[in-house]
Amino acid sequence: MSNPLSFAVVGAGANIYNNHKQAIHALGGNLVALCDVSADVGKARADEIGAAFYSSVETMLAEMTPDVVSVVTPHPFHATIAIQALEAGCNVLVEKPMAVHVAEADAMIAAAEKSGKKLALSFQQRLRPHVRALKQAVDDGAFGRIQHIDMATAWPRTNVYYQGSSWRATWQGEGGGVLLNQAPHQLDQICHLLGMPSKVTAWARRKLFDIETEDTIQAMLEWPSGTLGSVHISTAEGWRPERVELVGSKRYANLEGTTFTVKQLSSDFTEFITTANAPFAKPDISDDSFDLPQGAEGHTGIYENLQAAITKGTPLVADGAEGRMSLELANAMLYSSLTGETIDLPLDRAAYKAMLDELIAGTRQL
Repeated sequence: MSNPLSFAVVGAGANIYNNHKQAIHALGGNLVALCDVSADVGKARADEIGAAFYSSVETMLAEMTPDVVSVVTPHPFHATIAIQALEAGCNVLVEKPMAVHVAEADAMIAAAEKSGKKLALSFQQRLRPHVRALKQAVDDGAFGRIQHIDMATAWPRTNVYYQGSSWRATWQGEGGGVLLNQAPHQLDQICHLLGMPSKVTAWARRKLFDIETEDTIQAMLEWPSGTLGSVHISTAEGWRPERVELVGSKRYANLEGTTFTVKQLSSDFTEFITTANAPFAKPDISDDSFDLPQGAEGHTGIYENLQAAITKGTPLVADGAEGRMSLELANAMLYSSLTGETIDLPLDRAAYKAMLDELIAGTRQL
């Protein structure tokens, strides 16, 4: 495909729209259409770039078939719009989270497979050099046996934030709180590095805000390999830097913001415990580092990768199956909290949807 790809953005009134517009332009793509239910905002933005404006996805797809439809609407609309675009013959890029519940993600993946088109997720944090270095080191076995992962961060919000839009932090409007709005990138990092856990125990809580949904999540995870993990993410804390800590039998790494600390043990601890001749012996620990890969980051990197996937068959940074992982994990955390049970994955789709319907109807409370 020698000509520039054509793009349409659905949800052009969103705050994240400019990130997509800039990435498409950096790519040399042709942004041919914008779509939004708000004609005032959407048409003004379309006029700025000389693109067609539509207030209806159905009308847009009846009149044109752009190479890529980028879905940046509130997430309750992601599944419907993505499936419509895929069935119309378009490739699709979806903002996080992929959908509200995992059965919707299943339907999106099935639609992509049937259409033969690409379904990509905008998990641009996978392209951060430090995250790429961690992923490569894990895949190469540099950590030895992965023993523990710890993820923690705060996304401080205020009452003004939650009162600013009637859909925020409601079961009908979002299908969750911090888990679906602020946490997807962190949950994706966990799944990206280690794959899906097999068990989840979680506590979803309202710590400060008078909202329907959770403002804080605390969870414990277990993988089939025996790796354990912990997660803490909140909008009800004033400050906590984003941090992911990875403990292996050979190495330790801590990524806090852009501060990257790596330590190496003198020998694999699983072997050290059998060969050491003293009860309290410890292996020597030395500073270590990983080479940081180069390449485009952010939304620009995601769009470059999508273009390469469409034109050259390059693997996507995050395809539908990869994007589904963090959503399933978020759903499982909420389900665990509301049932008081440890949840085995994969998640029971029908049981979760039934619980979510009860939350939306108000017959069940967090």
